[in-house]
Order: sequence, then structure tokens, then C-alpha cells
Amino acid sequence: MFGCVVSIAFLFFSSKIDASSFDTKQIYQNPLSHGFGEDIDWVKWEDAVELAMEVDKPIFLLIHKSWCHACKALKKTFQQSNARKAFKQLSKYFVMVNTEDDDEPYEEEYRPDGKYIPRVLFLDKNGDLLPEFKNKKAEYKNYAYYYSSPADVLNSMKDVLRHYDIDVPEMKKGAKLKSNKPVEDKSEEEEVKKEESKKSGKSDTIKKEENKKSSKSDTIEKEQSKKSSKSDTTEKEKSKKSSKSEL
Repeated sequence: MFGCVVSIAFLFFSSKIDASSFDTKQIYQNPLSHGFGEDIDWVKWEDAVELAMEVDKPIFLLIHKSWCHACKALKKTFQQSNARKAFKQLSKYFVMVNTEDDDEPYEEEYRPDGKYIPRVLFLDKNGDLLPEFKNKKAEYKNYAYYYSSPADVLNSMKDVLRHYDIDVPEMKKGAKLKSNKPVEDKSEEEEVKKEESKKSGKSDTIKKEENKKSSKSDTIEKEQSKKSSKSDTTEKEKSKKSSKSEL
């Protein structure tokens, strides 16, 4: 009897622990992110069009596979890149979808120039492809929707938002998307300005040194000119004395 009670208690507490673990996973992990950012509001592909029509937003569709090395590389770059925060900000203006393995849509419309992966497609709210928004890098002209860099993805997202005249504060003139660098870190622009200032300071110092050298050179030439003038005077004096002696 005692053994049965212990067994029941063990099963009870085990189930509690498993339930607790499951709840924690649900709270802290977004199963739809597939590693591309748990802080992004990802939705299922089958729900995307309905939601896009409801909220009147274009659709961001990332198609990738769990076994694909290029997909893993893009995922890793997104996790480590300074563009991470910008991606989060711009994602608010899209219905965000990323499909892994068999979840991708198999309609030919979503394979405009091949089945390669990863592909990033931009769709209107009806789910129709916006073919003009692709990777602008010439090296990918035969794979126009292939992306290997977060920066290129961000550029295409911005192009789509401009196309729809969507007002994004971070994209306004003079406003820049902030990176995830610590506040105390200096921006690249500030570093460039400092380097230019240093170079300018060095250039001014060199010019001053050259001016000093030039001034010294002028002084030496004047001294030599004076010496030459004195020498000429001495020669004239000698010539006069010699002339008098002959007389």
C-alpha cells in the first residue's frame, strides 16, 4: 500500500514538473520563430492573408529549410548582427511569416525564379507577389529573392514601405535605425569624423612644419646673400688697394 502511494505521488509530481516545463517553453519561446527572432510577431502562413487584410499590411514571407546551410548562416547572422533591432522595428509594419521545411506555400507564384532557399518574398495584403522587391545585388540576378545579409533584407523592407507610403519614424530624414550596440559605444560616423579630424590636424601640423622649414630656408638664403654681398665688397676694396699700389 505504501509503495502504491509513493508511486502515485511520484507520478503526480512528475506530471507537475512536465507541465511546468511545457508552460515555461510556451511562455519564453515562439515556435513560429524558427530561430529568426522570438521577439518578432510571427504568424502561420495559413493565417497570414486574412490577418494582412484585417490590419492592411503587406506580408513578409521568409522560406527556409532546417537542413539548409545557407539558411542556418542567415539565421546566425540575424542573431548576431547589429541590424537585429532595426529588423524588429521594421517588422511592426508587416505581417511576418517564416516557413520551415514542409510549411512553405507550394504555389508556383511563390517560386518566381526557382525553388532555391532561403527566399524572402514580399506580398500585398491579398497574398499576391510583389515581384519588383528583390535583392538588388548584381551577383544574385539569377536568384533575385535570395538573401545572405540582414542589411539587404532591411533595404528591401524599406523599399516596400516607401512603395506603400507607410510612415516610419525611423526612416525619416535625419533619423537612423539604432543598432544594438551599448549606449557608451561610439557610432561609426563619430569614429570616422574623429579620424578625419586627426588627419586634418596632422595635415595642419605638417603644413606648419613645412612653413617653418621654408622660413628657415629663406633666412639661410638671406644670410648667404649677405655673405656674398660682403665678399663682393671685400673684393672691391682689395681691387681698389691694388689699383692704388700700382699707381
